[in-house]
Amino acid sequence: MSKDSLNSLSEAIAKLESVGQSKTQQIKEHLEKDYEEIKNALETMKPYLDEVKQKVEKEAKDTKNQVERKVKESPWLALGIVGLVAFFIGIFIGRRDK
Repeated sequence: MSKDSLNSLSEAIAKLESVGQSKTQQIKEHLEKDYEEIKNALETMKPYLDEVKQKVEKEAKDTKNQVERKVKESPWLALGIVGLVAFFIGIFIGRRDK
């Protein structure tokens, strides 16, 4: 290889490295910006998500208390319903095996 070829090859490699570093820096800056935007959005949403969580917990607790109260009022009815549901589940599972 001639000196001109080696010089142009070295220049091309140096140029590629420079462009690669530049693009890497641009990507890094873009990712950092996106990260900050996502972080800020989550911080903004946190109070709303906490409120939703509290509502869901309250509804679940209220529903649990209602079910417990109904079972205490009529335990035989609750037992019958559980038995009926178990019976139908057994029928459906049994039919799949055949």
